[in-house]
Amino acid sequence: MLARLTGLALAALLAAPGYAAGDKTGVGVSSLIRPEANFGRGVSMTIWYPSQTGGGASELVGRNAVFEGTPAQREASPMPGKLPLVLLSHGGRRSAEQSGAWLAARLAEGGYIVAEVSGQRPRDPASALGEIWRRPAELGQALDLLLNDPDWQMRIDETRVAVAGFALGGTAAMMLAGGMIDQGAYMLNCWTAHASPDCGWFAEGGIDPADVDPQALTLPRHDPRVRAALAIAPEYLAEFRPDSLSEHNADMRIFGLDQPVPGETRIATQTGIAVQPLQGAALYDLFALCTPGGAKLLEEEGGDPALCGSTAEARAAVHEQLATGALEFLNRALPLPY
Repeated sequence: MLARLTGLALAALLAAPGYAAGDKTGVGVSSLIRPEANFGRGVSMTIWYPSQTGGGASELVGRNAVFEGTPAQREASPMPGKLPLVLLSHGGRRSAEQSGAWLAARLAEGGYIVAEVSGQRPRDPASALGEIWRRPAELGQALDLLLNDPDWQMRIDETRVAVAGFALGGTAAMMLAGGMIDQGAYMLNCWTAHASPDCGWFAEGGIDPADVDPQALTLPRHDPRVRAALAIAPEYLAEFRPDSLSEHNADMRIFGLDQPVPGETRIATQTGIAVQPLQGAALYDLFALCTPGGAKLLEEEGGDPALCGSTAEARAAVHEQLATGALEFLNRALPLPY
């Protein structure tokens, strides 16, 4: 049970909409799977929420031999009343389910229902070709499902909906907030100095990302129900059309890594949306904390030991920056209705 909170997490909790000093909360977790949705691919969600203490089965969500799990109470009783919702999309095309569990739990501590939507893990590069447009479409369908689900519709304040995401999920978050990808720039991405991390994977499979369906890529994905968007190290930042972001269809916050990437200055200059750097953060620091033997196991199994390249203390510091900044942004962007 997450009855004990750190000082920063407690401060964020008490400042969150709908909470007062003396409330006792934990973090509950549930699952929602709809195999018929999302163009037949199905939609799978892990739902995190503020829960009442004293119920549910303790669980370490997402724990495996490489990553530490995130503690929660399975099917614990939710706190009463309607709460704001954050749709959370994980990282790149090959990221594991629940890779954003650590952030989802922190946001739930702060008073939010968080639905981490697990994109279908592509079998090969060919099946991943359209993931850039399928991911935001999937988030929109997930929102439809939640707002029509008899158990969740009564718990979600549909006037306070946000979307957040890491890497490719951050791209999807920006698209739901009104951002649109420039088709010509996207087609050339793999030949630029800021190529997507998946360009090499596509090349090995003989797939050209430029073969993506251009109509699906450029179709507006703006969802007016989304009031705020949080993009964390979003892929294809330089390929967004500045005019689509400058319209400010939703409040937007972009967190970048310690080292700036191409497109940040142009986006800030032309849209007024500055990228806030996470001090000391590399891309893999957005993953969960690693187990003590995680790096060695990755090396032995032919994986990338850089996934666990930073110390636990350094990665935890990045997580603290991001969670605190995310709660500050969401509390401001989704205020209590009066």
